[in-house]
Order: sequence, then C-alpha cells, then structure tokens
Amino acid sequence: MSIGQARGLPYARKQGDDPTGRLAFLDTRTKIISEEDVRQRLCGQPAQWVAGHFDPLLAEHVRRLRQCSTPGRRLVVEITNPPRPLLAQRARAELVAALGMVDYVVLKDGGAASDDAAVTERFIQHVLRRHRPEGTG
Repeated sequence: MSIGQARGLPYARKQGDDPTGRLAFLDTRTKIISEEDVRQRLCGQPAQWVAGHFDPLLAEHVRRLRQCSTPGRRLVVEITNPPRPLLAQRARAELVAALGMVDYVVLKDGGAASDDAAVTERFIQHVLRRHRPEGTG
C-alpha cells in the first residue's frame, strides 16, 4: 500500500504494475498550485512556462502544449483571464491539469471564487437560452 493510499489520497500506479494496462485513478486537481509552490517544487529543475486563457480549451491548445513538453523539463501552465471568460478560471485550470503532459497549473490574476461562480452562472444561462425548444419562454 502506498502512502497516498494509507492517507486516503488519490494515487496513480505505473502502467506496468496494473495487469489491465489502465492507470489507477489520479486526481489531477492536485497539479493546480500557487506560483510560489511551483517554484519550490521545481527547486532549480528546468521548466517550460506557458501562459494562456484556454477559454475554451481547444485541440490546438493540446497540440501546442504537447510540443512545449520536452523530456527532462517540467511543463508549467499559467491560466490567465480573458476580459469576458466563457468558463470559470478554476474550471479551465482543471481541464488543463487533466492533460498528461502538464506538470503544474498556476492561476494568474485570479479573481475571487464568487467571480468564478458568476461566470459559471452566465455560462449555464447561455447554454439554456441556446438549447431551449422553440416556442418556449
């Protein structure tokens, strides 16, 4: 049993350790940390820093992040805020953190949690308006 398992934390095993060939569950939200924490964890290791809105996250973003990812270097992605975000910053950060090539995600110029809630509510209302059946209010 790993330390993570003993503490009830999400963990991942190497693919060779799993007879089914699938990775164990990994909560990628743990990759979202402060810039200060990233700098401490890097501890002088080479890293590639990339910044962007990722609003929304597109296949082209994933391709470019894959190109930025090089062996022996950590990939750190900063999530910035556009003037009128479609998705909340935290939601965008979680999507980027779920990408295997990304090591750490930093929220830049982050607003309050209430700001993210307002963005999420606007997004939900937008989707509901677009998908409301014709003839309904």
